[in-house]
Amino acid sequence: MAQPPPAPGDEHLIEGASVAGVPYRWVALALVCTGVYLSTLDASIVNIALPTLSREFDTAPSNVIWVSLIFIIVNTGLALTLGRLGDIYGRKHLYVMGFAVFTLAAGLSALAGSLPELLATRALQAIGSAAVLANGAAIVTATFPASQRGRALGIQVATVGAGVASGPVLGGILVDVLDWRAIFWTRVPLGVLGSLLVWRFLVDTPPASRPRGMDIPGSIILFGMLSSLVLAVNRGQAWGWSSPEIVSLFTIGSVLLVTFVFVERRSVSPVVDLALFKLRSYSASITAAMLQFFGLSAVIILGPFYLVDARGFSTLEAGGIIAAFPLAMLLISPFSGALSDRVGARIPTTFGLVLVCGALLFLSTLDVDTSVLGIVVRLFLVGAGTAIFSSPNTATIMSSVPRDRLGTASASQTTARTIGNAIGVAVSVAIFTSQAAAFAGSRSELGLDDPTIGPQAMVSGLQLALQVATVVVAFAIPASLLRGATPKRPLEPAPTPPQPVSAATGE
Repeated sequence: MAQPPPAPGDEHLIEGASVAGVPYRWVALALVCTGVYLSTLDASIVNIALPTLSREFDTAPSNVIWVSLIFIIVNTGLALTLGRLGDIYGRKHLYVMGFAVFTLAAGLSALAGSLPELLATRALQAIGSAAVLANGAAIVTATFPASQRGRALGIQVATVGAGVASGPVLGGILVDVLDWRAIFWTRVPLGVLGSLLVWRFLVDTPPASRPRGMDIPGSIILFGMLSSLVLAVNRGQAWGWSSPEIVSLFTIGSVLLVTFVFVERRSVSPVVDLALFKLRSYSASITAAMLQFFGLSAVIILGPFYLVDARGFSTLEAGGIIAAFPLAMLLISPFSGALSDRVGARIPTTFGLVLVCGALLFLSTLDVDTSVLGIVVRLFLVGAGTAIFSSPNTATIMSSVPRDRLGTASASQTTARTIGNAIGVAVSVAIFTSQAAAFAGSRSELGLDDPTIGPQAMVSGLQLALQVATVVVAFAIPASLLRGATPKRPLEPAPTPPQPVSAATGE
């Protein structure tokens, strides 16, 4: 008879526990990957519809960009807090709540009749997404033994690649065949089913083994700090880096950062335990991840400009070409995770970063005549390096912390990704636009409006931005080499296994 893990038991691997004959750990991984896929799919599938939303609500693109921006700000600001709440109140509860809220908000977004209504539902959707992403890796880490943890987290990283890859394609098809509302309501049935399955089969940590107390002041300060800094970095190019709004946001963020450190050092149960950064394996891995995400942002944000504006591909064609990058992540991540289980993280992560640097430099050789195959090969190599790096790096982060900080560690990756991407996008766009304008201005009085110069100017901007991205990612290599050994003692299985139960009765 099938034997799922009992509710009062520990969420770590229990030998023999299964659901319908499938080992529980793989069931838990499948449920986590479902939520992660829907959450990561969201950003890329919504971005493709922004021009349509601008026409639908008869408003400027600068207003519609908030459909994506509000999601990024709320998601980033709440990730660490929701990860800590998962440690305290149970990761299953937070994961189910996030899954349900995300699904409800997707349905409400499909019904939005105005831009303000859509922004409100997107903020709610971001809360759900943050809860899912902040607790997903923590659930997987606590469920799998150390010998299989890299492989499991590699599969989760591959799911991220699948979400990013399918977003532009699915979004383009849904918007063209149906309408923009379809990018939201088509995900509701899967979200409802996923929420029910998670509630039924996922196992939580017993209350007695959870930490107690939530740092409310620290959580509020953290949200304000991250929101201010992410907003400033995202809108600096549009509003002007020296504008009063951006200067004020950076000032507020800096003051809140100092205040946050002061509060956390005195908190009994801090939302972010600053002592974690004394762990070399943790801090080095977070640093390497942030630098790597900085470099990848240049590919993600500038790729469409090169393909659509400089080369003349359609949006759908560009989405198919760019899919080579996340496709490589989807194919390679599980294998790199399994490799790290055998040889450790230092060699795969360092090799992955070296490959990313080489691929970014190779990508910077693109010109107006590069073949589609040449573009695809370059993007695939970037994705391959990312996959080889990300799975072992994630496993290192999750294995470096005590069990009662798994939620914090899981959420820290989301925060590192968002901050790295935000800074990378701001820097890449600034370099791209200034270099393109300078190139065009030196060759034609019409500048970028000259159709014979414009494409070459964009390529020039892209090349310089990718070269800078290569240098930034290169700084992650020494961090990877110096990460040290990964301690695994905090995540060893609980010594007393629970009693078997029946899948049919749950007793």
